Amino acid sequence: MLSPINIEDIINILPELIILFTGSIILINGVTSRSNKISYYTAISGTFIAIITKLILIFVLYENMNYESIFMGTLVAGSLESLFSLIFLISLFVCLNMTKYYQAQITSFKSEFYGLLMYSTTGMMLLARSNEMITAYVSLELATLPLIALVALGKGKLSKESGLKYLVLSAVSTSFFLLGVVYIYALTGTTFISSENPDISIHYGTIFQSISHAHVNFPSDLFVSVSSLSISNIIILISVIFIFIGLLFKLGVFPFHYWIPDVYEGAPTPITMFLSVASKSAGIAILLRIVLSIFDIADVSDPSWNSILNWPDISLSIAVLSVFSMFVGNILAIKQNSLKRMLAYSSIAQAGYILIGFVAILSSTQINDAVYNSSVMVAYIFGYMFTNLAAFYSMGAIKQNLDSYNFNQFKGLGRIDIWNSFVLSIAMLSLIGIPPTLGFITKLFLFSTGINSGFTWLVIFGLINSVISAYYYLRIIKVLYLEKNETSFNSQLQVIKISKLAILLLISIIIFGVYPDPIFDFCYDAINSVIN
Repeated sequence: MLSPINIEDIINILPELIILFTGSIILINGVTSRSNKISYYTAISGTFIAIITKLILIFVLYENMNYESIFMGTLVAGSLESLFSLIFLISLFVCLNMTKYYQAQITSFKSEFYGLLMYSTTGMMLLARSNEMITAYVSLELATLPLIALVALGKGKLSKESGLKYLVLSAVSTSFFLLGVVYIYALTGTTFISSENPDISIHYGTIFQSISHAHVNFPSDLFVSVSSLSISNIIILISVIFIFIGLLFKLGVFPFHYWIPDVYEGAPTPITMFLSVASKSAGIAILLRIVLSIFDIADVSDPSWNSILNWPDISLSIAVLSVFSMFVGNILAIKQNSLKRMLAYSSIAQAGYILIGFVAILSSTQINDAVYNSSVMVAYIFGYMFTNLAAFYSMGAIKQNLDSYNFNQFKGLGRIDIWNSFVLSIAMLSLIGIPPTLGFITKLFLFSTGINSGFTWLVIFGLINSVISAYYYLRIIKVLYLEKNETSFNSQLQVIKISKLAILLLISIIIFGVYPDPIFDFCYDAINSVIN
């Protein structure tokens, strides 16, 4: 029997309830007082309270606890989902702070803007802790649909066009995801990703284990039967591919990347920043849960389980997607004259780097290797969060007195808006992977997992692309400091003071770049709690 819902389940999802409740209050305010100031400060306060609540849960409730199922096994509670929830909440907090620079670019529906942002974050947090695919689908829709509206809430036709493109392509990708889930359910009768309950004997973990023990490699042994479940491998593997397609869309991986440049450019800049960090991390969170479900077995110390993730053909397929994503993102970014559009193509390349981590996980020959490779990939995402938030936040602060994101507009501003230009420059160096930034140390460890997994050629491509990316990242620094602008700064530009939030992001990039142990230890413990 599945355990009934109890008070502990409610406590575990308290941060989600706080964000959801805050969003509802904001929408009610939108139809009553219609005070933008009340909506803004309510959003900031609710997000801050949710972050504090999540930290308390992490360091008090989850400190010595492995992950456990809640709400009748449909959700999980533990350190890993909490880590991703922190990424979402920090991204939300920075996004809300950034809106003060963009009040004029957002339509008059400002309460709806803040409320929808809260609902989207709630969906992402629930998606990260989903342990059942219908719950994951509903959470995915809750995260995506508000974002579609938020993309279209900017002023101008470009924003409406971007919202429509995002709507259509999101519907297509979600259809692939749901089709894969339905096929697996039709064959096995389960929608659970993993389960600690003996009453649920069949779930995604046992399905993947059966395929592995049948020595099936995709696509060479596509038609080998799975003896323990008597189901067709071809349907299972195609279903997994459909699920991956739906989630790789969220990451912006080639060839599912076409929406990113137009949507990022047309959306209000705070939403672009939120998409680049939170939305990408949400897709990674559920994808990682599905991959790690294979370790949901009775005794993970049994040596017979030490090769269950060794699917070389699937790893090779993802490696190919990684290479194309890196080259397409970096090469097309070179051609851009808009700083915002350039960062959009950059995010495609970053998705390619992240896939190196998934390749390493799927190529693990021992459980300890899978734990380490997974933790390094999550640490890279954590570093990417700090770096990208700093880049967009400082760019937004500089741009508020400019007409557009064209590189010509930013010429010489490094000598005027000194501190924000400095933060933006450090963020660019971190995205390249130059020491002593956080981007360097996380990329170094990520590449090392690729080499240790036997994909040295993939890491070589990654290094080549890092060199390519240096051209357009350093171009920003060159424009800020080495090029002159014909505009009269004194008459047309107002010097903007750096915010405390930008300072915190800058400090995080430098301090964790020099001393990354807290991030790596936290990520390792979080992954280890799921597997062991």
